[in-house]
Amino acid sequence: MSAANISRQILPFLSLLCLFSVAYSDDLQILLNIKTTLQNSNTNIFNSWQTHNPICNFTGISCNPDGSVKAIELSNQQLSGTVPFDSICQLKSLQKLSLGQNSLHGPITDDLKKCENLQYLDLGNNLFSGGVPDISPLNRLVSLYLNNSGFSGTFPWNSLSNMTGLVDLSLGDNQFDSSILFPDVVVGLTRLKLLYLSNCNIQGQIPPGIGNLTELGSLELSDNNITGEIPPEISKLGKLWQLELYNNSLIGKFPSGFGNLTSLQKFDASQNYLEGDLSELRSLTNLVTLQLFENGFSGEVPVEFGEFKS
Repeated sequence: MSAANISRQILPFLSLLCLFSVAYSDDLQILLNIKTTLQNSNTNIFNSWQTHNPICNFTGISCNPDGSVKAIELSNQQLSGTVPFDSICQLKSLQKLSLGQNSLHGPITDDLKKCENLQYLDLGNNLFSGGVPDISPLNRLVSLYLNNSGFSGTFPWNSLSNMTGLVDLSLGDNQFDSSILFPDVVVGLTRLKLLYLSNCNIQGQIPPGIGNLTELGSLELSDNNITGEIPPEISKLGKLWQLELYNNSLIGKFPSGFGNLTSLQKFDASQNYLEGDLSELRSLTNLVTLQLFENGFSGEVPVEFGEFKS
């Protein structure tokens, strides 16, 4: 084989190798910047984040086959400080960012929207402040956890409109502005399996469109200012195993068809203004917990309750 032919075969390989080296070097420097920002945390998680170690061996880091960073998993690691989203979102291949259950604080900067390849984002159970910025570019998200993290202001609900692949949406336990009605954009997210909107100042009625969310397994709307009746469309949610509606201002009777929710294991509608009898609950034989205290129910407890084995 001639030298020219050998060169033609080797050059593409060398070019690929150079690109790999540049990408690796970039990701390494970004991770070291992240370490510098968070290294005062009371944790040993960053001991492996050393220049002599391959970045794919850094604790909490997962890589793609080409060596680029695919996931940062640092939840429940006693982290403190502010999150350097300006650095993190330079990781072009990042699909998962999990920083939940720490003591991170400060604002969520607009840099977050540059993490356009994210499929999984967990910032829940932290000590952030201020509002949540527009995150509409993150339209590949499957799981979004921002619950119990000190957020306030108006949540950018319209940011969710293109996130049609969302399966998990957890925004509860944040003191968002109390003027928000139940966000219509949510009932368009038809792949949702988990919806946690408890204790985030939602007002108004549960819309009939809730019946669109037929994949839901867990629906939590407790500790809000929700009014009106439980819509009959809720009976379409045949996969629900958990329904939490307590401490709202719901009125009226259980709607006809509510007994179709035969997968329910946990149901709590206590501390409302519901009335009527409990006959619609006779067929919920998989119930493990049932809480209905502080309402206006009347009539007899159905004898079928005595047959609930769980």
